[in-house]
Amino acid sequence: MPVVLRHNEQIEMNLAEYHGQVSLLELEAVAAFLAENPSFLKRDTLSVVHPGGTFASVPMEALDRLFGRYKKMFAPLDFQMLRRSAWLCFSEAAQTHVDYWIGGRDSKEAFSSTLRQLSSYAEAGDWLVLNASETAMLETGEGFALLASYDYAPASSPAR
Repeated sequence: MPVVLRHNEQIEMNLAEYHGQVSLLELEAVAAFLAENPSFLKRDTLSVVHPGGTFASVPMEALDRLFGRYKKMFAPLDFQMLRRSAWLCFSEAAQTHVDYWIGGRDSKEAFSSTLRQLSSYAEAGDWLVLNASETAMLETGEGFALLASYDYAPASSPAR
């Protein structure tokens, strides 16, 4: 599965994982899922691009449109504090797209979120204000329930 979304209720954290070739259809499916389930928009999130992950088929202009879509989803929500969105990118092939998504955007205004790329699970756990056992849960996936997964391989129908 190129995109897997998980949630851990105990630590109130979302985990988005990107594997292999991720398409625009899969990124749009994530946005649609979140639009249908806005309670997950208020949770801190760790997004992980695993080794071999790539967004090569996704034009940068499409990321701009997705940003606009997310901005509309977040607009009606009331936040008591800024949401944290951490990114780990373990794939050089995906780095340009991750940089583009994180850099140069006013995510605080648009999403009530602070976006930051970090270099390790430990660093992400520190920034997300998690203790050592909670950080270990991020890395192992322990306690994270599957919310949705998307694999829109060519000539396949959307799976969720």
